[in-house]
Order: sequence, then C-alpha cells, then structure tokens
Amino acid sequence: MKGYETLPGASYDSLIGGAEIPLFNRNVLVSSDTTLERGMLLYGTGLGSDTTVQPVTATNPTWGIPLFIAAEDCSGETRTTVFTNGRFNRSAIKLSEGVQLEPYELEMKSQGLYLTEAI
Repeated sequence: MKGYETLPGASYDSLIGGAEIPLFNRNVLVSSDTTLERGMLLYGTGLGSDTTVQPVTATNPTWGIPLFIAAEDCSGETRTTVFTNGRFNRSAIKLSEGVQLEPYELEMKSQGLYLTEAI
C-alpha cells in the first residue's frame, strides 16, 4: 500500500504552510492591466464583493489596508479568488520588485495571514 498517491493532472506547490489555521478565501475584482500569480501579496480597496485587489509595490502605502494572498494566476480585469487568512510558507510568497516581506509580517499576522518556514 502506498503512503501517498499523486493524482493525474494535479500539481502541488508549497504555498500552503499547514492546516493549523483554517484557510478562508474571498472572490474579489482584479484591477485592469494587472497580472497576478498564485502566492502574490496583494492589498485591497473597497468592501465585500466590490473589493478590488492589486499587488503590493514599493511605491504604494498599504498600512492598515486589508492584505490578501492570491490563490490563483489571472490577468486583466476579472474576478479571482484570494486567501484572507491561513498559514503560508514564507519562501512561496511572491513579491513585486523592491518589496521586502519583513515590514508586512506584523500587519499580515494581525489580519490572520501567518507565515512559516518550509522544512
């Protein structure tokens, strides 16, 4: 008997860091002319289903603004799924050029986005 099995067509990444903290997600709008990758750190504006997300960049101040992590790749003005909380592997978080993760860690933690190191 196998200890684990890989399903045909399934691929796994290291974004999810554990099941100790439940994963919650939300459907949001993506800003036009924006390309997102799974695991990218995002910030949102607006409320509820009208929340619009875009990547955190070195030029936009995001303190006190809800942060999210992209759950899937997408581009253009569309709806997509983002994680609102859970445990994620630090090395799998994708950042825009010039952005460091460390300054956002406390803000992420206060919003339920916890980071861990992959073993």
